[in-house]
Amino acid sequence: MEKIISKLWAKKKEENGQFKWLSLTQHLWDTQNIIVYLWDHWLSEAQRQIVIQSLAVPAPEIARNLARFLGAIHDNGKATPVFQVKKGYNHSPDLDAALIEKLELAGFTGISTLQLASPNESHHALAGERIIRQLGVKEDIASIIGAHHGKPVEHEERIAREVAFPRNYFQADSVDHPTAQKWLKAQEVILEWALNISDFKDVSALPEVSQAGQVILTGLLITADWIASNEQYFPLKSLTDEDIDWSNHRSQTAWKKWFKTYPIDLSNKTKDIYQSFENRFEFSPRNVQTEVLEIVDSVDEPGLFILEAPMGLGKTETALMGAEVLMDKTQRSGIFFGLPTQATSNGIFPRIEKWLTRLSEENKESVQIRLSHGKASLNESFAGLARNIDDDGEGQVFVNEWFAGRKTAALDDFVVGTVDQCLMLALKQKHLMLRHLGFSKKVVILDEVHAYDAYTNQYLSQALKWLAYYDVPVIVLSATLPAQTRVQLVDAYLWGKGSYLSKASKKQIQGDSYPLLTYIDGVKVEQFEAFEEIEDKRVQVKSLSDDQLDATLQSLLHLGAVVGVVVNTVKKAQELAADCVRQFGQDKVCLLHSSFIATDRAKLEADLIEMIGKDGQRPKGQIIIGTQVLEQSLDIDFDVLITDLAPMDLLIQRIGRLHRHLIPRPNGLEKPVTYVLGMGDSFDFDKGSSAVYGEYLLMRTQCLLPESINIPSDISPLVQQVYSDNDEITLDKDLEEKYLQAKQCFETELKIKKSKANTYLLSDPQFEDLHVGQQSLIGWLKGPSQDVSDEKSYAQVRDIQESIEIIAVRKLFEGYTFFGEDIDISHQIEEFTVGKRLANETIKLPMALTQRWNIDTTIEELEIYNKKYLANWQDQAWLRGKLGLIFDEEGECTLNGYRLKYDAFYGLMYEREEQSESI
Repeated sequence: MEKIISKLWAKKKEENGQFKWLSLTQHLWDTQNIIVYLWDHWLSEAQRQIVIQSLAVPAPEIARNLARFLGAIHDNGKATPVFQVKKGYNHSPDLDAALIEKLELAGFTGISTLQLASPNESHHALAGERIIRQLGVKEDIASIIGAHHGKPVEHEERIAREVAFPRNYFQADSVDHPTAQKWLKAQEVILEWALNISDFKDVSALPEVSQAGQVILTGLLITADWIASNEQYFPLKSLTDEDIDWSNHRSQTAWKKWFKTYPIDLSNKTKDIYQSFENRFEFSPRNVQTEVLEIVDSVDEPGLFILEAPMGLGKTETALMGAEVLMDKTQRSGIFFGLPTQATSNGIFPRIEKWLTRLSEENKESVQIRLSHGKASLNESFAGLARNIDDDGEGQVFVNEWFAGRKTAALDDFVVGTVDQCLMLALKQKHLMLRHLGFSKKVVILDEVHAYDAYTNQYLSQALKWLAYYDVPVIVLSATLPAQTRVQLVDAYLWGKGSYLSKASKKQIQGDSYPLLTYIDGVKVEQFEAFEEIEDKRVQVKSLSDDQLDATLQSLLHLGAVVGVVVNTVKKAQELAADCVRQFGQDKVCLLHSSFIATDRAKLEADLIEMIGKDGQRPKGQIIIGTQVLEQSLDIDFDVLITDLAPMDLLIQRIGRLHRHLIPRPNGLEKPVTYVLGMGDSFDFDKGSSAVYGEYLLMRTQCLLPESINIPSDISPLVQQVYSDNDEITLDKDLEEKYLQAKQCFETELKIKKSKANTYLLSDPQFEDLHVGQQSLIGWLKGPSQDVSDEKSYAQVRDIQESIEIIAVRKLFEGYTFFGEDIDISHQIEEFTVGKRLANETIKLPMALTQRWNIDTTIEELEIYNKKYLANWQDQAWLRGKLGLIFDEEGECTLNGYRLKYDAFYGLMYEREEQSESI
């Protein structure tokens, strides 16, 4: 490259009085080296094939060269006056002036006095896209450059509008100006250099690439750019050092620091699935597991696998062993295991770590694992793993901290997290390409997929379309899946393969056989139902009124029962617990719900598993009260279940915690019984249940709920009846009118939710039925996509109310402490261990404080409060950006018109300040 180009800067900062910089030339060289390393050593073969097959003329070497070209050209938009006159982030006028002087001496006369009317109109990513298009690069490749900071240009007109800002590009109003010619020449030289080192003779030799390749290459480019911009790997140079390190030694040294493991190679592992299964899990596969694994192994073009089977049948082990087979078969290099909640993710993590440890030991390859949710640091298994090891070839499971960020977590090899991580594949969000890059290298497992609402189903369906578009195998596990949801999942995946589900096929796969495997081989849909018959467990179902509850609990405790009581709201759980404490004593009552400080909840869950888990020391007579966290989070076992009425699939999930294990039961409780609260002749459901689930599904469940349920044979038929469109329910005239009104509300709500989901929903993948070169990323994230927090992202994909999480501490003298402790920590905030522990003392505020009409006021009040009382938290890395509340010695405080009280037994309670009643 010409010497004049070496005067352009890409990065700069003043550090300890020293001027540091990195020339644009050096940064482009570094980035193109790193992107090639990523292509050769980090991508899975499946991902390389996505890019190769996305070319108009597929060719491995051309695809690799294209990746190199993108790394070499990505920051060409910095070869513009509008970028070169930018001030440094750390405000160093002397450094800015010194770099401008370099440019003046290089011939860019007048740049030191340049005044630009609209400097913010030409961000360097946008400028880079426009420049190379002006120089002949087609829209498909150019749009990748425009998107390399996380969001593509929204519309073609935005690029065309840049013609109005010639001084941003050429330092003059006319390109004929001598200085403008220097800028134009610099831009041309960078393009010529990028083409030359990538073995393209000119822009006409660049390949045409479809949308799939564009998305994956953009994610790859962003990753390469972030690595090449990290000063731990690529240090800045002294301002006097203008030499370019063309030796590759700089890049090789950086790569060795960043790169920890090659994609796991399963080609050498034992091909005996059953022996591998025993090696991983220390027991022989059962019939369902054997049949499913044989099918997974036999399919030619693996796609979607939906396994519907009862609780406790080993679906997790089946999925993990199936994932091994699919990784090898489809040349993927990891898995994503998604579950409904943080608690379920935490619960499954040790099992997946154990499986992965045995897999890595057998292959003598170390592997990276990540627990991906906001409270991952609380998980002892995850926190106890080794960090950032160098692979010794012996096989070890460890954590690579480079992937700890919100935007990089999905790039890790083996990821366990909440299902939201997968749903967000379909959420318009800045840097979405990184999520697509991460998921395209994996086999995806989605566990406990039941009846999502219409809103979330939109995101799940769209995510499946994109996973199918990349040929990603997906395993869906469910104990209670409505047939219409099964059809929707299959239809979405086929759509992503460029096919569709015919009416005849839809009807064919809507049966209620159970267990059931529905799977896609290529674009062919098959089902397998010929599993060995599973012995039924008969569960008696009895209606229980609120008036009968106390007496029933009394008699059950007298028998020595462990009674599970699952209700639909936190408030009801707290009120019920208070009643039980007054009647039976606190030692006979346990309470678990989502409104505990995270550390307290983790301890409560651990204590509960130790008490009534598979190998627990079961007490004689105990009441376990909780909300939905009991139905989906914990491997616990009740002697008797009392539950609020809920939709049939969730009711069955709760019943799955009843007589779960083969253990002795107290006399008189040998047969499982479920008592259902909230059923009445007039459909008068409590407000909490109606708000959570809607009245229509509750009505159908009540009407179709039998006096006994045979588990598992009744599971699918009961779920299908409740969720079917058939009105097989006969009611009196008054109730029929109420029922039809509820149905109309339900259907209206479905339409509203589907429409609402489209606000942030990613568009469908584009296929190659049009001319490939006409496709680009322009407009891919058009609309209200933004760089939002995890909480907002989760709220958007699940249609839940946005929440506010705070760190809770208790006042102690003039300072504060952790709840349950008496050591003042207010003067120890700068200590690493204190800050890290505080960061885990989080709790979500009640919904009453985060409604759309008062959430802004709540946030504003919290921010003012924190500036006044907790300002030093912002100087602590673990606490920066967090909001806290100091509760008084009695565990109380006020916020936005509400009185909050935290109690170690009851959790967080609240009431309006004008009210005085409290538990």
